[in-house]
Amino acid sequence: MELRRRETGENFDLVDGMVFGRLASCEATVDDGSISRRHAEVKQTGRAFELIDLGSSNGIFQNGQRKDRFLIRPGDLVTLGAVAFDVVGEAAAPAGPPSSSAAPATAAPVAPTPTADVKPASKVSETDRARARLRREMTGDGRSRGLGDLSQQPLGIQVLIFAACIGVMYGVVVGIRFLAGSL
Repeated sequence: MELRRRETGENFDLVDGMVFGRLASCEATVDDGSISRRHAEVKQTGRAFELIDLGSSNGIFQNGQRKDRFLIRPGDLVTLGAVAFDVVGEAAAPAGPPSSSAAPATAAPVAPTPTADVKPASKVSETDRARARLRREMTGDGRSRGLGDLSQQPLGIQVLIFAACIGVMYGVVVGIRFLAGSL
């Protein structure tokens, strides 16, 4: 199973422990301002994959619904920050006990499930509305920009910003005292 980025067509094969984020050290680097440095992690449970938010500023969404974690299914629309991905590939078969029968694995054919290819007309329009709403929300004024969530910055940057704020406040106080003394 893989995530395909809608804007670029870039594919990310899902593996256990894979981290999506802006950092070069992430297994899946996504260069977008709405993505946190370490945004989300893929965990494999049996043969299924789960996406877990790592405390990102702009969250993770499954089919337009913000969630802290969710199972990734073929046909889903997965959004990290403002970056949309389509889930492509086949659903993992549920893990079961190994069979002791001598029949070959192809003896019992399984009908494919039409998850991503066939959707009822009402579902398509509902999905289109959800995607349009998502796009509006992801590009709205309330989104994190610039430094983003300060708590996601390295400690050195946090200290530097704190020191700069203290310096500005000290400068304001000294300026007011200077002006008060010269009047």
